[in-house]
Amino acid sequence: MENTEYHIDGKKYTISIEGSPLLQQGKNEVLSREDSDVTYGQPWYQKGFSEQDFLSKEEFESLKKGLTSGIKEIIKKELAVNTDGFELEKYHHYVAEDASHFKIVSKTRDLFAEDFNFPVMKLINRLSEMLEFDLTDINPKTDIKLHIIVRLNRPDSNDYNPPHKDIYESVDNDSYIPQFVNFWIPIAGVTKNSSLPLAPESHKLNEALVCRTFDGGMMEGNKYRVRMIKSWDGESKLVRSTVQDGQVLIFSSHLIHGLAINNEHDTTRVALEFRLFKK
Repeated sequence: MENTEYHIDGKKYTISIEGSPLLQQGKNEVLSREDSDVTYGQPWYQKGFSEQDFLSKEEFESLKKGLTSGIKEIIKKELAVNTDGFELEKYHHYVAEDASHFKIVSKTRDLFAEDFNFPVMKLINRLSEMLEFDLTDINPKTDIKLHIIVRLNRPDSNDYNPPHKDIYESVDNDSYIPQFVNFWIPIAGVTKNSSLPLAPESHKLNEALVCRTFDGGMMEGNKYRVRMIKSWDGESKLVRSTVQDGQVLIFSSHLIHGLAINNEHDTTRVALEFRLFKK
């Protein structure tokens, strides 16, 4: 069996990549540049990400309440199970089997602003103010409205993506670098044992130093749409974000991230994830 190793906050993880597409280096080029990465002028650009205060306590609780209600209804509709006492942190008590989980996430990864009992457009306006340029959820190249993803990561599961860069699919398929920013908002169960891992400064690496697939990756027997990155500059070290409730993690679409293994043993991790384009 073919395995590879990653380190998250110094802890080693041995991951099966059996069946993976060919792994190879990229071209001799740096993709994150002033003309290709809209985070280039941000104070935190050198690191590639930033955790910033975002929601008031009341706003956070309202958003969490709305998501709890929405996911509870999806579970009732898709699985016909008793959802009395449902809490996001205990999602895995109600949705234990992988097949059931896949039914739920097939719905929660394709949501739009109107699916939330919360003024999502207000959040987009606030993020525009934080970055000091206008943002939109409509892809200017395709004129398609981007969806919002609710990430549901059960404890001690493989509910995560391989390490990847979000730009790669467009780069590989269309020779096009999309101009968007990533936003990741913790909702429930986000701790030092479950938060999103990142590779600081990896967005600035020459692609010839990145060993990756040029098709969807394969990890722990699961096929992924995102390109799997095995190593970068000879390393495979990630650090978990320290983003807290009420904050937002903002990061470059060129930054390596993923492998969000949930090491909490009885707490599901829930986060809201979306991309916004520069107008």
